[in-house]
Amino acid sequence: MSTHSAFLTPVARRASIRSAVPRLAISCLALMAPDLLYAGSFEGASHYSGIAYAADGGPIRYREEHWLFREQGTLTRLVLYRCPNGQPFARKWLHYSGQPWAPDFTFEDARDGYLEGATRMPGAWRVYVRDRADATTRSAALPSRPDTVVDAGFDAFVQSRWATLNRPEGVQAAFVVPGRLGYLDLKLKPLASSRSESRQFRLGLDGFLGAIAPSLRLTYASADRRLEEFVGISNIRDEQGHRQRVQIRFPLDAVEPAPTRAEVESAARLPLTSRCSP
Repeated sequence: MSTHSAFLTPVARRASIRSAVPRLAISCLALMAPDLLYAGSFEGASHYSGIAYAADGGPIRYREEHWLFREQGTLTRLVLYRCPNGQPFARKWLHYSGQPWAPDFTFEDARDGYLEGATRMPGAWRVYVRDRADATTRSAALPSRPDTVVDAGFDAFVQSRWATLNRPEGVQAAFVVPGRLGYLDLKLKPLASSRSESRQFRLGLDGFLGAIAPSLRLTYASADRRLEEFVGISNIRDEQGHRQRVQIRFPLDAVEPAPTRAEVESAARLPLTSRCSP
């Protein structure tokens, strides 16, 4: 809360919070949207894709391609974000050197130079963000919390608490959000599902703010705990730089054979385009 809002009357303060929270939640909840881990991939190298559609049933907005492998004993993830025509425009690296739900990561979008990341330090996390290529990089040190979750590590967090997610009260997590140089307190709760072969969860802000802020919906396969679908605001913006609500599907037919080192190295070297062509 800002210094200004701290001096508002109780009624005005509530109105100010209601106005600001949805905007804050859109920019913060979106940071975890595109990279939830593929269940089972910790057993070895894997290669799969997700397809992001406009949430209203519109066309493909972008694709995300994941490679998961071990580099000198450290589990590593490479993600390429591709235009609808296949051109890569953004790249993310994640290194799982500690708890699987709290990896180091760095992300860069070549369309505008947006950069963000988080790096583990003794007792703390260093987070940083650059809003565009010509902007100054801002950073901060965040004290570690026992329930810390970082970026794509959220899926491992779900896997580790799979049994307790049956509880109506859900589970809490402190999600690292480099864009606001801080944490966002989230709660994951089960949703009723009409399909016995899947489980659905709602991810939103913890506390009373969760009732007025945007939320995300996640669908997992019950049999193998594989993420099937994500619906919510994505951290991948459209060509005009606006946040977009998407439906990301992770179909089984988008799972490829285990990648070779040469394939991963080739993906890591691919140049990023500064603009998605029509």
